[in-house]
Amino acid sequence: MVYDFMFGFKRKKSRDLDSTMESLNALDEREMRQIRKNIETSSHHGSQRNEIGEVEKYFDRINVAAIKLTDRLSVGDTVEIDDGDETLRLKISSMQIDRNDVSEASEGDSIGVKIKHRVSEGSRVYKLQ
Repeated sequence: MVYDFMFGFKRKKSRDLDSTMESLNALDEREMRQIRKNIETSSHHGSQRNEIGEVEKYFDRINVAAIKLTDRLSVGDTVEIDDGDETLRLKISSMQIDRNDVSEASEGDSIGVKIKHRVSEGSRVYKLQ
């Protein structure tokens, strides 16, 4: 019997489980990020993502992302910002164009959105349907 720290019980040592664990341990960090991304993508519960823009810049001091839009976006929409490693989901509660509050923005607009977590320049922005 071997004590399994992950599951907290004693189990019989099996070759299948050990070979699976060895395979998982052999995955490099890049493969693990891709697996996590696939799991996150499949967990949308049927919601569709449409790409609507890209993060141009993130301003650390004021926690604002500048996003260049390729489609419409409105206050109240839910978006995901995906940098290839992590995906951040948030509901748009407010946005600005040239420091003026707006309720919607169109293709070609650059908007400012308050975001608590740092996002990378070049991250893709998707609107959830």
